[in-house]
Amino acid sequence: MFMNDLIKSIQPPLSNKHIFLFIAILIHVCMISSCSSYHQQYIEQDIIFSKDRHVAVLPFYNLTAYPHAGRIISDLLLTELYAMTNFRLMDQTEVISLMNKEDDDMESILNHTMAIKIGKMLKVDTVIYGSVTEFRYKRSLNEVPVVSISIRLLDIKTNRVLWAGSKSAVGRSCWFCEDALTRLAQTIAHDLVKSMK
Repeated sequence: MFMNDLIKSIQPPLSNKHIFLFIAILIHVCMISSCSSYHQQYIEQDIIFSKDRHVAVLPFYNLTAYPHAGRIISDLLLTELYAMTNFRLMDQTEVISLMNKEDDDMESILNHTMAIKIGKMLKVDTVIYGSVTEFRYKRSLNEVPVVSISIRLLDIKTNRVLWAGSKSAVGRSCWFCEDALTRLAQTIAHDLVKSMK
């Protein structure tokens, strides 16, 4: 009994400051650990920028349950390409309009052969196409955004993939902040275009 009383008298009670500090550190650790990503790429950089490229960004193949995720990603990628490259980019509405005339399923442009066919029809020398494999909010303590995309840059004349990249990322979540799904997708598009240079 004497020993318990001695221990209690030595241990100071936890103050509100200590509890607040502990919670703040816990939130910070959760924020750091909840944001993760994976990136892989292949590039023939000298060839990509060796000439003035006329590029069409095709609607991405949507492998998710999220409606129009492929078009969302291709639009975000197009914005980043305008901002970060000197490519002559075909307007997205023109690409979709010309593709609609051919009755091709715009959401199913996943394979190399179809991308070449559409690139020739659009009269461009390069097409960018790809797929969206994740575009959702993942359930956890809070919902966190998850995005995963794969991209290829295809030279129509040589029939060669000059650049391929893929990136997956999980956004941040905490009680006071939350990454939006589209904001995470924009960050991924930015990082992929930046890695091309």
